[in-house]
Amino acid sequence: MKSFLKKINDVIGLTKSESVVFWFLIIAFVFGLLIKFLRGDVVNEATSNKFDYSVFDSEFEKRSAEIEKYVKVSKDVDSVTDASTFKVNINTATKEELMKLPGIGEQTAERIIQHRKLYGDFKRIEDIMNVKGIGQKKFEKIKRYLKTN
Repeated sequence: MKSFLKKINDVIGLTKSESVVFWFLIIAFVFGLLIKFLRGDVVNEATSNKFDYSVFDSEFEKRSAEIEKYVKVSKDVDSVTDASTFKVNINTATKEELMKLPGIGEQTAERIIQHRKLYGDFKRIEDIMNVKGIGQKKFEKIKRYLKTN
């Protein structure tokens, strides 16, 4: 066996150190393939018993319906072509009314109401940008739906 390995090393032209590394890598590779094929049967058996997700279907449908409500609201607001038909008075609107604005979620709506309580009514619609979470981009999306009186 040693003479066979020595002949291969001579043909390839490896030094003794290179030969040790080369054969180590070959043995490790073969060993890895062997493990993969031996464990492959075990893995295939385990994956053939598919997990039954049907127990989670009702929860999925419930959450999907909740999300659909929010998506529907934002689509309704975005589909309004005449902004005068849908205006929110930012000085008197409830949290739910504020949440109908595109990009305004529960937390931002609460911040708007909190800002109103602390600093009083908004003088201009642009003042809503003083609320954390409402920058220039978000303001541009919602400004056509806002009013202050």
